[in-house]
Amino acid sequence: MNTFRFNNGSWSGNDNPIGNSWRDCYVAIRQANSILEGIAKYNTPDDPNNPGSLQRRRGEVFFLRAYFLAELMKQFGGVLIITKTIEINDLVTLNGARSTYDSCLAQVIKDCDSAYNLLPAINENHNVGRITKGVTLALKSRMTLYAASPLWAIAGKTSYMGNITPDKTASDPDKWAAAAAAAKAVLDFKADGAPVYVLEPTLAARQEIFLSKALTSKEVIWMRMRDDDRGLDQYMFPFGSSGWSGASPSQNLAGDYEMLATSLVPAAPGSGYDPANPFVGRDPRFYTDILYNQATLKGRKLEYWSKTDVWPVGKDEMSTATDHSRTGYTMRKLINPEATIGQSSRQIHGIVYRLAEFYLNYAEAQNEVLPAPDQSVYDAINAVRSRAGVKPFIVGSMTKEQMRDAVRHERRIELAFEGHRFWDVRRWKIAAETEPVLWGMKTTRNADGSFTYEVVKVEDRPFAPRMYMIPITQDETLRNPNLKQNPEW
Repeated sequence: MNTFRFNNGSWSGNDNPIGNSWRDCYVAIRQANSILEGIAKYNTPDDPNNPGSLQRRRGEVFFLRAYFLAELMKQFGGVLIITKTIEINDLVTLNGARSTYDSCLAQVIKDCDSAYNLLPAINENHNVGRITKGVTLALKSRMTLYAASPLWAIAGKTSYMGNITPDKTASDPDKWAAAAAAAKAVLDFKADGAPVYVLEPTLAARQEIFLSKALTSKEVIWMRMRDDDRGLDQYMFPFGSSGWSGASPSQNLAGDYEMLATSLVPAAPGSGYDPANPFVGRDPRFYTDILYNQATLKGRKLEYWSKTDVWPVGKDEMSTATDHSRTGYTMRKLINPEATIGQSSRQIHGIVYRLAEFYLNYAEAQNEVLPAPDQSVYDAINAVRSRAGVKPFIVGSMTKEQMRDAVRHERRIELAFEGHRFWDVRRWKIAAETEPVLWGMKTTRNADGSFTYEVVKVEDRPFAPRMYMIPITQDETLRNPNLKQNPEW
């Protein structure tokens, strides 16, 4: 499987499990350029039955050009900036060199600004899911945050490649200030004097946004809409519920959910963690995000234990066998717990941006701007923590360094399974410490029916500095002699 090859390090520019996203993104960029040029060339008229529709579509195309360039930047760093359709005989453009990361960022921001000026602030009911002004602000926030992070803070100014050395201290106050301002623009965005985006008030309401068909949550800024699918739930469900255990959380993650009473991670001295009862008294998000031994799904208590002389194998046994969890956990957060595998289907809306991310973006960036976190930093991170039902941090209780760690921890928990962690550990340059060993939770059912739990190594996952950036597919570098491959690939 591609995932296993990625995890064990057996990938390269010749054989990249992610696929040829370089090609796919540039196809999308070419389509965007073609549309924008066609509108100008043919003086495309507005729709008289829907005045303003042409302007809106131009805004959407500007955004999509920015979005696909940003996707390239996330993976590869600085890339070729293409703002026109390229003819097959245009060898100068076809053989162009990569631009610096910051030059690409400037193009993303320029296109987002163009889109912002053409798009509405909110969608009418019949246009739910289309791009709005707020979506452009969200992309700017995410990418300015990435640009300010250690991988790109200094290297991105003059190079297409990040700083993959062990140094994690690279920082630029102007970049952090820009990231803080971009995040605050999302948080403060209003229409007709009222906030457009608002956090759901409870954790239960937050959980519903991953399942709802209504598309009315004010926490959701943009989503990939209406994929009718029954496969997602089957892919995620545990083995004993006819699932494929396709997203099995690690003990690395499970062990980072705080103890509710002390706000300490289980491994911290004085946390109150009981190894004999590892799933008791945790951050409430642990129970919305993760399925574990004896958790209930569809009226059944899950069984992750192996066969013993006394007990038969649990229905959800932790195992390397096909469709079993290898870690002793299964993901709960994104599944529909009411689904009947093989029968029911649902419209899946993949959330791309939601407001909680931007509270944490602001807290991270503003903390780096200041010598110590101010009230606004605490307010931002506490908005997310309080909604989750965990204790807010006391203003003035942390140094800048402690708040940095707290924000990174909060992102790990609040945004779990939403596609952030892979990029976060790279932009922070901590993957060499966080990635190399995958741990699981082994369950043994004792003769008296009780359980014994043991943290066990599942596998080693080699991480080399070159993995902070994704290799460009080799056939692309062969076509263009000026297209330099990322370092050490």
